[in-house]
Amino acid sequence: MKDRLYFNNLNGLRFIAALMVIVSHLELNKSHFDLPNYFHSIKEIGRLGVSLFFVLSGFLITFLLVKEKEKNGFIGIKNFYLKRIYRIWPLYYVIVILALFVLPHFSIFSIPNMELEIVSTSRLVMIILFFVFFLTNILISIVRIPFAAQTWSIGTEEQFYLIWPIIINKFQKLKPIFFGLILAYNLVIISISTGIFDSIKYSSVFINFVFAFQLDCLTIGALAAYMLYCKSKIISILTHKMIFFMAILTVILLLVSHYNLGFLKSTFFAFLFVIVIINLVNHPKLQNLLENDAFNYLGQISYGLYMYHQIIIVVVLNCLLKFNLFNHFVLYLISILLTIIVAGISYKFIEKPFLLRKEKLATFTNHK
Repeated sequence: MKDRLYFNNLNGLRFIAALMVIVSHLELNKSHFDLPNYFHSIKEIGRLGVSLFFVLSGFLITFLLVKEKEKNGFIGIKNFYLKRIYRIWPLYYVIVILALFVLPHFSIFSIPNMELEIVSTSRLVMIILFFVFFLTNILISIVRIPFAAQTWSIGTEEQFYLIWPIIINKFQKLKPIFFGLILAYNLVIISISTGIFDSIKYSSVFINFVFAFQLDCLTIGALAAYMLYCKSKIISILTHKMIFFMAILTVILLLVSHYNLGFLKSTFFAFLFVIVIINLVNHPKLQNLLENDAFNYLGQISYGLYMYHQIIIVVVLNCLLKFNLFNHFVLYLISILLTIIVAGISYKFIEKPFLLRKEKLATFTNHK
């Protein structure tokens, strides 16, 4: 019988992160179709949605790894990689195949001035290799692939997963390493901000990769998980309803005011997200705040929501415009509902068969 390891509310939080990205991309696509939009006012919401995903990933993966190390004395690296393959690869490659070989041939998936142009066989091979080796956070700086642009964050996570279990397995004192990584990443960001790399050839690719990687978000999530695991006093201090609501209010105020935090923006928001996560999983009076069947289901299919939403939005826009039925509310309603339906079908028929294999390898069960 496997030990149960389940954090309340985090499925709901996953859905909120996915919804933030969807809302941002609804407005972005309206701008592509030359429709009235609010993208420049809300584009930060989508970026923060991805950052929240990264913080959640760092938190959950690290807690699972340190618990596995505590139980077994080591981390099963091979099993870890197999579990990531079963979770990430099936849907990832479905989206890649659709984006490269299927969707470009149908007008209903067309986006004005954003056609996929493969000028040569060698360029197609290059693009495929970037996808195969999960270098999509580099590819996005070279060429934009409609309907697969969101895979840049999957590349980031896969690169993170490649090294993270090795670090957790090898070192006993993890806090200095986590703090060191957060500091080192921010020092690189500060160096980039001074412009010292600007004169170097292909520096823009390196700079975009560094900003996209968001190692601070992943590591801050990991640090919170480790401190929760160690029952740190800081966790007790942060676990307070007033601090929880203050963190949420700060996020909202910063978004509404468009306040510029400069190069510290990513790190600052990551700490705010950690406060929210810690309270949702640790505060007895908040543990059921997002804990219900609807949020749990939407959180389960959040990977599909994130991966399919762009396709659905474009289809809905093309249909509404073709039949002269465009309406902002209708666009939102149909796009979100259809994305949920498609993600649900994908979860059942594409993802779940692989997730069942993943569960067989898991040290802990994450069911309630």
